[in-house]
Amino acid sequence: MAKKTINTSLDDVEIFTAKGAKIKDPKVIILPNHHFLFNAAFVHKAEIHKSTHVVLGYSEQSNSIVFQFTSDTKAKGALTLINKNNSSSVGTRSFFNYYFLNVQDISGRYKPENVQIAKIGKVWVINLNNKLPE
Repeated sequence: MAKKTINTSLDDVEIFTAKGAKIKDPKVIILPNHHFLFNAAFVHKAEIHKSTHVVLGYSEQSNSIVFQFTSDTKAKGALTLINKNNSSSVGTRSFFNYYFLNVQDISGRYKPENVQIAKIGKVWVINLNNKLPE
């Protein structure tokens, strides 16, 4: 019996290193200490591990927070991501203060959605009216 050969390139092989990672439900968590926490599932889905910074935005009309992940350290408003284990976070008291968002009222878990915004491009958005149950 002849050996089977693979005719496709395997240059894209990625070594699995996320043993124990919980990647079931992507979530953005707003913590009472003015931090955004991106769980392992969201880091995986949004490929946040490829980024070093995040640019935040806020829509008062839809009561939504926008996240644009980037590795451009010179992007206007770019905040440094803290990458630990399989999750990432960013702290920004000034963001909440600037938009008069009471972090005690909005802290909790949110499901992020990937959307296209005409003047920005592809971003991730959470709607503060749609907090997930604890």
